[in-house]
Amino acid sequence: MDAFPPVQELLPHRGPAVLLDAVLEDHADGIRATARITPEHPYFVAGAGVPAWVGIEIMAQAIAAHAGLQARRAQKAPNAGMLLGTRRYQAETAYFPAGMQLEVRADREFGESGGVAACACRILAEGRTLVTATLIVVELDGEKMP
Repeated sequence: MDAFPPVQELLPHRGPAVLLDAVLEDHADGIRATARITPEHPYFVAGAGVPAWVGIEIMAQAIAAHAGLQARRAQKAPNAGMLLGTRRYQAETAYFPAGMQLEVRADREFGESGGVAACACRILAEGRTLVTATLIVVELDGEKMP
């Protein structure tokens, strides 16, 4: 099994803005990562959990971690990137409750590094798919992260 660096080293986010816990698997066109829901989560709603709409950012961070790993392998600084939008966001739950361990999967459907891409994303927990979406992202080739 590959050992992956802490997600904080792969993302431009800092502190509580980092919503992922770890990378489980990474390959040429996709990534699997984890995110644990705790009352300390920056979007946690007491008595309910983290709203499912936060899943968009969790999935976007998985894509960013994948790009960070690709840049690291190429011994380059990661390019700046951003989320352009989402298509077909479907949530089977309104909240992710405290204690839930999420598995986040993002697989590139089309596009290449350094440009626009679409990624099929899923958030799973306890053997069930809770959220699905296609995220449209852009990596700004030549514009490096600080």
